[in-house]
Amino acid sequence: MERVERGLEMLEEYGAPLLERYGRRALIVGVAVVAVAGVAIVVARRSRRRTLKDRLQGAVPEVRSRLEKPISTIRSAADRISR
Repeated sequence: MERVERGLEMLEEYGAPLLERYGRRALIVGVAVVAVAGVAIVVARRSRRRTLKDRLQGAVPEVRSRLEKPISTIRSAADRISR
């Protein structure tokens, strides 16, 4: 147990100055790496080309909404003619 305590005391004695010296640098580098990774992910997602399936699924509601009124008009005209 004494050996472990001496090891911890030695670590505190020699490690504290190193932590003070390089700890702030390590923190800044770590934050910078996380920020760069986040920006890279955002750029990659925005520049990724959408697949044909995604583009078709996105177009279907637009086409449906544009055709809904003419189809309903055609149906009402057909109902009037069939009367």
